Amino acid sequence: MDGSPTRSGPHDDDGAPRWVKVSAAVAVVLVAVFVIVHLAGGGMVGHTP
Repeated sequence: MDGSPTRSGPHDDDGAPRWVKVSAAVAVVLVAVFVIVHLAGGGMVGHTP
């Protein structure tokens, strides 16, 4: 053994909390939908002269 701590169990305290990961995933999906709608030509139709 090299004396390093071992990780046991499913609850690792490393990284961001679950709510941060879920919020980031939702934000990425919303941005992707926004980009796809605009590339498809369906976004902000009333703003063209």
